[in-house]
This record gives sequence, C-alpha cells and structure tokens, in this order.
Amino acid sequence: MSENTNPNFDFVKILNEDKTYKLLFPDREVGLAIVLIFEKIENGTFEDGKFTEKDLHKAFEQIYITEKRYPKEVYSEQIMNLQEYFLDYDQLAQKYFFKDYAYKFCKHAKETLQGAFNPTRIQKICIHLTNSLRTTEDLKFWLTDEFKKYEPDLREQIDFLDRQISLSIEDLKKETNLLNQNFVDVLVATEERLTNSQLHVKELRAAYSETKTMRTLLEQKGNYDNEINDLISEVHVFIKYINDRLNSIDRKLDRIQPKIRQLFSTLNKPAFNSKIEKFILFILKKSELDNKKNIVFPASITCPVIHIPTPNFTIISRDKELFPPKPKERRHYKQNEKIIGENKEKILTKLKEVDTILNWEKYILSEIELRGRLNLTEVFFRMLKEENNSQIAVTVIFNLIKHTYSNSDRLQLKVEKSLVTNNEFNISLWEMTIIKQQ
Repeated sequence: MSENTNPNFDFVKILNEDKTYKLLFPDREVGLAIVLIFEKIENGTFEDGKFTEKDLHKAFEQIYITEKRYPKEVYSEQIMNLQEYFLDYDQLAQKYFFKDYAYKFCKHAKETLQGAFNPTRIQKICIHLTNSLRTTEDLKFWLTDEFKKYEPDLREQIDFLDRQISLSIEDLKKETNLLNQNFVDVLVATEERLTNSQLHVKELRAAYSETKTMRTLLEQKGNYDNEINDLISEVHVFIKYINDRLNSIDRKLDRIQPKIRQLFSTLNKPAFNSKIEKFILFILKKSELDNKKNIVFPASITCPVIHIPTPNFTIISRDKELFPPKPKERRHYKQNEKIIGENKEKILTKLKEVDTILNWEKYILSEIELRGRLNLTEVFFRMLKEENNSQIAVTVIFNLIKHTYSNSDRLQLKVEKSLVTNNEFNISLWEMTIIKQQ
C-alpha cells in the first residue's frame, strides 16, 4: 500500500455518492463520443491532441442517430460533466484536451477488444523484473512501483487469450444452420483458432516461467517489515492467479475441442455415406448380369473372390508308443548348506524370541493376579537387563498395554508423567502401573 493512500478510503461508498459513478462511467452515447474523439487524436486529426467544443458537438451528433434534434444545451451539460474526469480546457487556446483518465479509459478498452498476443514481450518484462529485483536495494520501491507498473501487461495477455476463445465459440453459435456450408467453414476456422489458443497457452506458460525465479528471490529477501511482507504476499497471490488462469484456459479448451471434433464427425457422416452411395450406383450402372443373375463388374475392375474351395490335406498321426519322445535330462541343484544353516539359525532365534515374549507376558499377568498391581516401568528395565534385547522388552510392554485396554473391566493402566531414567541403558520411561480392578 502506498504511503499516501488513505487507509479509511471506502471505494464503494465514494463511487455511490452523488453522480460519481456516472461521471467515471458515462452513458453509452457519451462514452462513444469520447472514443470517437480519441480515435481522431490517435490518427492526428487534431493538432497537439486539442479540439474545440464544435468538434465535441459533431461527435455527439454523429453518435446520436435519431430524428429528434437535441438542443446544444444537452451537449453542453454533458461536456460540463466530462470535465470532471475526462476533459480539461485550455483558456488561452480555447480548446479542450484529454485528461489522463480519458486516455487510460479509451486505451484500455481498445487494447482489450483489439488484443495483441505477444509472449516475447511478456518474457522480456519478466526477465527485466527478475534482474531489477536481484540488484535492487529498495525492495519496497520494487514492489510498489516497478512490479505494479508491469502488472497490467502481465495480466492482459491471459485476458486476451480467454476472450479469443469466447469469440470463437460465439462465432460458432451465430451460425445455426448445420447443413449450410458456411457453418462448416466457421467450424473449421474455430477449430484452427482453438488449436492456436492451446499453442499460445504453452508459449505464455514458458514466458511466465521466469516468475518462479522471481518468487524464489522474494523468499530469500528476509525482512521484518509487515508492510513489505504484505506486498510480497500480493506478488505471490498474483503469480498464483496467473497459473490458475492458464490452467483454467487449458481445462476450457480440453472441454470444448472434443465436442467440436464430435461435431465434425457428425457432419462428415452424411457426406461420406453420400459418396459411398454414388460410387455403388456408378459401379452398378457399368456392370451387367450373367445367366445366373450374378453381377459382372466391368473388365477394368477385378471381380472379388467370395468363396475359395478348401484344399484336401492328408493327415498322418504319430503313435506315441511306437515313437516315444526322448526323456528330458533331469537337472540336479546343489544345495548351499551354509545359507541353509544361517536361515535355520535365524528362524530358531526368532522362535526363541516369541517364546521368551510369551513367558514374560504370562509371568507379568500372574504377578498382577497375585499382588493386585505391578510397576510396568521397573519390569521393562528388568527385561532389558536380563534379555539384553530391546525388541523383546518393547514388544512385551506394548502387548500388555494392549491387553489392559482390551480388558478394561478387570485391569487399569495408571500413567504418571514423571520420567524414570535408567542410566545403564540411557532410556527414560513414564511411570506406568497396571492395577487389578476389584
């Protein structure tokens, strides 16, 4: 946010006051008259971009095509209103000229409708912004002035692409006669434009790829100013907006193009069937019938063979008892006694572990049954010392806790969050006790 911006400014409220909205966004006829003057300024009709009141009246008369003649007072009132934001008056030359808002108003509308796809320019802007960000010593200035200056240029290319797709579909909707050749031509042109749009999306995505570097550089510039952080967040949001819009256009094209291809297929079927029918009629006219009423094609066309006589084959079976097959050689695989021994040892060790775990569980449950309670933490360290195997101790504790919760009507686990540390094994556990319910 700029330092000169009023934080209490209410845009909607101000716009709704008095005639502010109408002064900023004039009626259709008044707006078109302004655009007409703008075009004459652009093509050099008015010297130094200045024009008289008579020129304004001519513009209004050209736009207001009606049998009723408006008095000059009506135009004068409109010119008076336009002086708020659109027009300024040179007392010395007694001529009007455009204010900055009028130029922006007309120029933005013209560029939006005209459209000019230019990914190369976007790429240059992104590279320029990245280089200036890399070397800048005033990050706030870069965020508020440098980046904001080019933000509309970065945004308008996506708007142009989106509008290009919408116009292609609108052109297709206007031509409703499916059998008209003009519709087919429009369909072909629409398909080509949508294909080009898809290529343009890829080109734009490549042009915008520099924004990734921009985002990385902003993340590296650590600062503790909340205002600058807010501005950086706005840049991140804008970059995300660009990617989301490109993805949205991709999805829109993915939905539209299959439907157009399907329409092509539907339109081409009658034409294809008609060509086949004409070909068959042509062949039949040039053909004759023989005595058996079979169709005989012209000599230049080879008659298709519909049936080929099946040849006779003599089959000789082989008697397996007279000519038995040679027995296959049996392969003998040598066993690796060392690996067998190692695997056997591993299995026996695992089985021994299982037995040890079961024995400890039985012992602990019998102690609880006999004494009414048992300190689980002490038993854990005892198992660790006797078995010298942490896996056995952990498994026993886990199984007992699970067993306790599964039998909550008979057993209760009491946990005190005070650590008990065993210096020998450098392990700490909460104080846990299993109590037998009365």
